[in-house]
Amino acid sequence: MVENLEHLIRRAASNPRMPRTALYKELLRSETYLLTVDAPLADGEVKRVTQPDASFPVWADKDPELGGVWVPVFPARDRVRDFVAARRLKTPRGKEFLWMGHMPGQVFSLLRGVHRFAGLKLFLDPDVSVSVPWTEVRALSEGKIADEAPKRYELPFERLVIPAGARLSFGKMKPWAGEEKPVLMLMPDAGRFAPEDMRRLVRLPLGEKHAWMPVRHFLQMMRRLQVLGGEGGRYLEDLFSSLLAFEMYGEAEALCEWFERRGHEAYAWVGLSAIYGRCGRMDECAELCVRGLAKYPEERSFHVNGIRALAAVGRKEEASRCAAAAVKRFPGDEVLTALRDKLTPAAAAH
Repeated sequence: MVENLEHLIRRAASNPRMPRTALYKELLRSETYLLTVDAPLADGEVKRVTQPDASFPVWADKDPELGGVWVPVFPARDRVRDFVAARRLKTPRGKEFLWMGHMPGQVFSLLRGVHRFAGLKLFLDPDVSVSVPWTEVRALSEGKIADEAPKRYELPFERLVIPAGARLSFGKMKPWAGEEKPVLMLMPDAGRFAPEDMRRLVRLPLGEKHAWMPVRHFLQMMRRLQVLGGEGGRYLEDLFSSLLAFEMYGEAEALCEWFERRGHEAYAWVGLSAIYGRCGRMDECAELCVRGLAKYPEERSFHVNGIRALAAVGRKEEASRCAAAAVKRFPGDEVLTALRDKLTPAAAAH
């Protein structure tokens, strides 16, 4: 029932750290709606637009801080209208806003194909929304529900240096299984974050002890430390590796596109191939790696990622040829040799 879903959304919005099992179960059995901009439909025609792929022009909001996009998802058609009215949105000439209805569970798989997709936002009104990050959308697309405990990650690089004099604050957190007295660490000058950001944490080693920090605030702290430390260093590389480690693939994709616009095409393409592979966007990964191999044949990542992607989309003969060529270019490479032998069993006998 729509009323029950809306009640659960309100409850999750008012208490962002509460378990979401009931909300996600209701989502999986509820019809949902998206907003799109398209050509006007004929008078009297039902305004339902459901397409079999992710090519539709779905409305999405860009995260101004990290660059990923969040797609509003609505529990009822009236909520789509309310969203447009609240934002005072205007359509381009010759277009109009349409709602797209999807059967229970259908929308989650579709949204995973949206470029720079960071997650979805369940929208009721301007003051009530619930963010569902990529990792939880992935689980929902598979008919599953993510674990209730905070999603926890390890430090994504070897060490983090905080200069003397940097202002830090510490606090207590609600315990979870395996963590009786978790400690919260913040850098107030780095930036603000929302209460629901406490659902994703990174562990920071502090000698023999450790503290936890919201992932989003950790990324803010990285930027702040870059400012305190001056120019140089590996900030952008560490930022990209952090986004990958935190499974923030939409934000990582946006960063790669930024790299490409600034002339770092090879680095950007390698990053995008890794993102596409981890997100299951194998067709895009295969096509990108084929282009990458033609332009940057010495970049090993295009060989590895491309072979795997080609095989995953059923282009096994092409994958086999690429694997054989890669082994010749990188003789003795164990990963490439294993891929070749798997795709061409006869080669393993020699």
